[in-house]
Amino acid sequence: MRIGPAGRVRGLVAWASRHRRWLIVLALLSMFFSVLGYFTNPVSLPGMCRIYG
Repeated sequence: MRIGPAGRVRGLVAWASRHRRWLIVLALLSMFFSVLGYFTNPVSLPGMCRIYG
């Protein structure tokens, strides 16, 4: 039994709505580290590029 594209979209939307708080936390955490990496000196500490990109 195969699931059609509409069923997959509904499943994805249902999954995203169940995990909405977790997805928001991950997005905010990603933005925080992106901004932190943008404003920090990339040569201040060894290995910093691995953490902040």
